[in-house]
Amino acid sequence: MKVFVRIAFVAVVAVVVCIGLFVVWFYSGIGLPKLSSLSEYKPAQVSKVFAADGTQLCELKGDENREIVALPKMPKAIRDAVVAIEDEDFYKHSGVNWKAVIRAVWANLVNHSVVQGGSTITQQYVKGAYVGPKRTLWRKLQEASLAYQLSHKYSKDKILEMYLNDIYFGQGCYGLVTASSQYFGVPTEGLSVAQCATLAAIVRSPSYYDPYVRPEAVIERRNLVIKKMEEQGYIKPSDAKIAMAEPMVLQPKNKVYQPPPAPYFCDYIKNKIRQQYGDQLAFRGGLRIYTTIDLKLQNEAERTFMRLTEADSGPSAALACIDPRTGYVKALVGGKNYFQSQYDVAAEGHRQAGSSFKVFVLTAGIKSGMDGSETYDSSSPREITMADGTKWVVRNYDGKGSGMMTVKDATIHSVNAVYAQMIMDIGPAVVAQTAKDMGIMSPVEANPAIALGGLQTGVNPLEMASAFGTLADNGVHAVPRSIYKITDAEGNVIADNKPETHQVLDPKVAAQVNEILQQVVSSGTGTGARIGRPQAGKTGTTEDSADAWFVGYTPDLVTAVWVGYPQGRISMNGMTGGSLPATIWADFMSQALRDTPPTPFPTKDEVTSLPTAVPTPAQSAPAQTSPAPIETATVPNVVSLSTSSAQLTLQQAGYETTVVEQPSNRYTAGRVMSQTPAPGTQYAKGNSVTIIVSSGSAQNSVPNVMGMNETAAKSSITSAGFQVTVGYSAGSPTGTVISQSPSGGSSLPAGSTVSITVASSGKGGWPGLP
Repeated sequence: MKVFVRIAFVAVVAVVVCIGLFVVWFYSGIGLPKLSSLSEYKPAQVSKVFAADGTQLCELKGDENREIVALPKMPKAIRDAVVAIEDEDFYKHSGVNWKAVIRAVWANLVNHSVVQGGSTITQQYVKGAYVGPKRTLWRKLQEASLAYQLSHKYSKDKILEMYLNDIYFGQGCYGLVTASSQYFGVPTEGLSVAQCATLAAIVRSPSYYDPYVRPEAVIERRNLVIKKMEEQGYIKPSDAKIAMAEPMVLQPKNKVYQPPPAPYFCDYIKNKIRQQYGDQLAFRGGLRIYTTIDLKLQNEAERTFMRLTEADSGPSAALACIDPRTGYVKALVGGKNYFQSQYDVAAEGHRQAGSSFKVFVLTAGIKSGMDGSETYDSSSPREITMADGTKWVVRNYDGKGSGMMTVKDATIHSVNAVYAQMIMDIGPAVVAQTAKDMGIMSPVEANPAIALGGLQTGVNPLEMASAFGTLADNGVHAVPRSIYKITDAEGNVIADNKPETHQVLDPKVAAQVNEILQQVVSSGTGTGARIGRPQAGKTGTTEDSADAWFVGYTPDLVTAVWVGYPQGRISMNGMTGGSLPATIWADFMSQALRDTPPTPFPTKDEVTSLPTAVPTPAQSAPAQTSPAPIETATVPNVVSLSTSSAQLTLQQAGYETTVVEQPSNRYTAGRVMSQTPAPGTQYAKGNSVTIIVSSGSAQNSVPNVMGMNETAAKSSITSAGFQVTVGYSAGSPTGTVISQSPSGGSSLPAGSTVSITVASSGKGGWPGLP
């Protein structure tokens, strides 16, 4: 017996010593992580996009849908409910509740399994923020140590605030704000006691306590939370009785997708933010993105499309409106029906410009000293001999000409034969550079065909509006801006995009071009766009009637309108820029400017030339009619060479090199895809040869087709340049897309396959089949 007592005594002493050593070691922190050495944890939260007037347009969400809110803005009931059910001694312990730990250890030993956790709210927060969910003894010790340190760094209320903003509530909701919206459709301050208790009930196991799947289990646990609140003195018995009697009314789980206001613009902003800041900051950084979009003008543009286009048939349309003085994008509509196609032609499309590109030829010509009264033979068809000896046959739209014609009249009536001769006199490279100076961002080849809008990659309405805005503001180009400020979640400014302007044309040149383009609207091809105030513009129609444009402006606003089929070059049977595009432009602009007094354009005599003249083509390009003796050589073939090899080859042959990058699925990055002039051409030494270099596989953005019907989804995906495969699975609403892979917003090489699953009334396979 004495031996047993001695053994028991030694055992007790040993246990006490071990416990003492453990306590000394634990609170000394030797070998345990230090909170001060860890990066400050910032929970992921959604970024928000706002219109110019402060209206929220949309949210940029990642995997963790979260928004941070301060504790004083949370209802007291949610704080009480969570403390009551998760950690009733929260305000008494120092991050670790040793009584609960001992109780949990004993219960687990007795039951030979984990039946109690013993984690405090502080430990739960540390687990999510720092150590992760893996359950090992070492992890639990790290968790406890950090919880102890955290409780000495922050007040209890601050820890509770961080916890409630970080914890997962199920259904993709992180934090109280998104959970209250998802489950009950109310802001946090609108939650009732019963709703707060419901959210507190979910926290223990969001996958099990899913109110959409196990409503009875959730109500049972909710009532337990309410009883705990009553027992701990947070609510009166009468209030507890009312709360337990309250029915659990949830928001519908599968709501039909409703696009945000200005949906194409929101997608455009999302892509810009992703490209500039990456997915982590864009979707989880809580950015506040303040855009330039004017919802009044945006709504007018969308109403115009509803009035003048057929939602389910016929061609689509796109529109971009800019303030020419600031470059701020005021309205942007990428298509006529967002449900049919999310492909944004306005900002991301590349379509042939047709005769609207003649404006850059006209501007380059006037810069070089041409006059609107200079004449050319307008007969059609007209055959022009190129430098390599090939023939370029140009036809006017009506198939005939009117003898000798002034540049001014050729612009007013959009005569191709005259403009083909003009670009040969001015020089294609000079026209291409003028277009770039004025705001065209897409590659512009030094090719005579650009005079008629024959561009290899095309242009979009946003850059056309930006470039025409240079004329609207007397030769000053304002860099287009869609975002004027970005802040982080705490309100610190991380980007402040003030207007950026550059004088790229002599004001007298801009005035002369404006004078001619005003007459395009008053008496030429653009009469359908007249709105009864000083205005200028240019129509554009491709030869096959697959693209039709009207780009017009006043001194206050510039708007580009495109009409066509986004999925490809499909003829519109005689559609011209002076018909539907001009009508859309007039309808929108008359409303957009109804409260703006008419402002006349300054004349050539009313503006002052720049102190230092803008370099003109006349200084570098001799007139074609009086060529000086020049040395020519044969242009070597550099296609398929690397960029550096191509430049060296051309340099050795006596040529300069202009490099233009374009995506390609055929050529690897850095390889030459094509060149202008073509190999074998006799070309003057000292001139520049343009090489088109691959920038790698073309990456397109996968549209979000969730909730769309099958036909619309397939159209949207193919319009974005992808293949599509369709599977079927039981679900609702029948006929709508319930999943897609990859998800909307992903980047894929053009031509890749996107898979969608469509809800059917059966149990999988094909609709209606078992």
